[in-house]
Order: sequence, then C-alpha cells, then structure tokens
Amino acid sequence: MSNFNVSSLLSRFGHQRDPLADSLAEPEKKILFVCTGNIARSASAQYIATQLAGETTWTFDSAGIGAVVGAPVAEHIDAELDRRGVNHTGHRAKQLTEDMVASSALVLCMEKEHLDWIVREWPKYRSRVHLLKQMARLRENAGRRADPVSFMMQQDVAPQRGDAIADPYRRGEDAAATAVSQVESSLEVIVPWLGK
Repeated sequence: MSNFNVSSLLSRFGHQRDPLADSLAEPEKKILFVCTGNIARSASAQYIATQLAGETTWTFDSAGIGAVVGAPVAEHIDAELDRRGVNHTGHRAKQLTEDMVASSALVLCMEKEHLDWIVREWPKYRSRVHLLKQMARLRENAGRRADPVSFMMQQDVAPQRGDAIADPYRRGEDAAATAVSQVESSLEVIVPWLGK
C-alpha cells in the first residue's frame, strides 16, 4: 500500500495547511537545546549529544533566545569541544523560533530564564520545556522502562538552583571547561535513556 500524505494531496487541490493542526501535530524525535546566544552551552549540547547518540533516529538542534545569529562556537568552548573530539565545524548560531519548539519532542534549556522566556512566548508548549540538568537529575526517579519524553512532559516541578548551567561567555577557560563538563555529564545520563 502506498503512503498517503494528506498535506500534499490538499496542497495539490489548492487547500492551505491548517496552522492549528500543525501546532498540535506529533513532534519529531528531536531535542532542542536552548541558551542565550547559541554559541556556548546549547551549541555544546547539540554536538555532544550527536556524538554520544551515534546511530539513532533522534536528532539534536540548538538555538538562542537572544542568539548571536550566524556566529560560530565561542572562544574557549571550541577548545573544550576539540579536546573531547566533538565536531562543531559549520556551527552558526540561530534565533529560537516557535517552529523549532513545535517540532521538538523536548526543549532543554540551560537556565530558568530561558525556560521562562519560552513559556511566556509560547505557553502551549510548557510541558516540553525543562532544564538540561533537571532532566538528568529526574532520571533517577523515572524507573527503568519510563519513556523519557512522556516522563518529562508529566513533570511540573520547579527547577532547583543546582539545575542551572552558568553562562561561560567571555569568562575564560575555566568557565568554559565547567559549562561544557556540566553539559556533557548531563547528556551522558540523558542520551542513553532516549534509546534508538
């Protein structure tokens, strides 16, 4: 039996897509990482997660709430990623959009201010938005068989102070090393939980 695509069929006959139906569509198997400029923490998360995941159906993306649009990975962050053998070539910072949030199964932020910004802009996606370190911490409560996306979407608990990853931008090598290490240790918990 051939695949039946309603959207392409409707467009062939001049019908427009329904934006409400699109916003309620099942999100992709994608995790979106968010920070401020998309040149340090969220960029690191995207590339570290991609490396840790290996062969998987999951994809990883990143963006910033105040992105330095078009910029590469920040100084010192690039050295930390290089030291770990994480490929970040070609990174160009992107501004966060509603389409990015809508198409993601989970949106993992670095600090509560990022989470709050997204929820103010697009409150209907609240259940998808959490902190990266918060998800790694909550993994302990999830049980062996819990689906990570369903589990996190049911969590409506405030992040703890220790769930934030501080912005290392222009704060030197030590701040960069700390931020990338925190991102990496969180992803070492989360990525295996995602499965294939």
